[in-house]
Amino acid sequence: MSTSHASKECDIFTRARKPTAQNKKGASPEQADASSMAGIADVLRELKSLRSEFGLKLDGINNRLGEVTSAITALEGKVAEVKQDVSEHTQRIGEAENRVMAAEEELEGVRVELASTVKRLTHLEMKTDDLENRSRRKNLRMFGLKEGAEGTRPLLDFIREMLPRWLGLSADQTPVLERVHRTLAPAKPNQHRAVLIRFWKFQDRETVYRLSSQKNILHDGAKITLVQDFSAETMRKRREFNTARKLFGEMGKFRGFQLNPCKMRVVHDGKVVLFSSPREAEEFHRKIQPKD
Repeated sequence: MSTSHASKECDIFTRARKPTAQNKKGASPEQADASSMAGIADVLRELKSLRSEFGLKLDGINNRLGEVTSAITALEGKVAEVKQDVSEHTQRIGEAENRVMAAEEELEGVRVELASTVKRLTHLEMKTDDLENRSRRKNLRMFGLKEGAEGTRPLLDFIREMLPRWLGLSADQTPVLERVHRTLAPAKPNQHRAVLIRFWKFQDRETVYRLSSQKNILHDGAKITLVQDFSAETMRKRREFNTARKLFGEMGKFRGFQLNPCKMRVVHDGKVVLFSSPREAEEFHRKIQPKD
């Protein structure tokens, strides 16, 4: 209770107990009773007033408690919703984690299978390339022969006649040719397509290739060159070694290529060294370079 209420209450009881002037002068008992009743009535009025004030304050407190209770109830509802959402999210996250784990396991299996497939595919590509190169063992490619040099004759007859002349072969050494044709690439101005020559015997092909590398063959003022015929993949791999081939060629160490797998061959200090990649060959060349 506040100080004002306490003072008021004290005043009430003080007034009730304070004797009136008539009591001091010897008022009659009836008058004294009437005065006491008036004081009691005042006390009762004050008590009613206090009760009314307390009632209003209690009502205010009850209203606030009701509001707090409503707010707590609403908050509890929201907390329940949050808990439900968290529970649902937890369940979804658990399901997602399970799916991710299953996907990772499946992916690992796919990786293993893919690695095996790539390995097998690489093996099959190498085998196919080797088979293609073997099928070309009796072939030579001729570069430098101008388009239309054969005139009106079939190209096969022209090459069959000219090979012995170019290489200095006797009539009984004339190689037997199976077929001769230009490569299938479309003709371009001022460019001459290569001529593909297939021999009947591998020995004839070897003889012609060996003799052609020893002679300077010219026809209509153009240099004729005969090279081995390889698959497109083998030629691509060999072209990658062009820089290294030139470097070792200048040193007199280049010794050609190993066919399958394609590796460049050089001789250093009397030993044959094979290189699987141009980078490996160029690094070796830098190491053996004489230091100034």
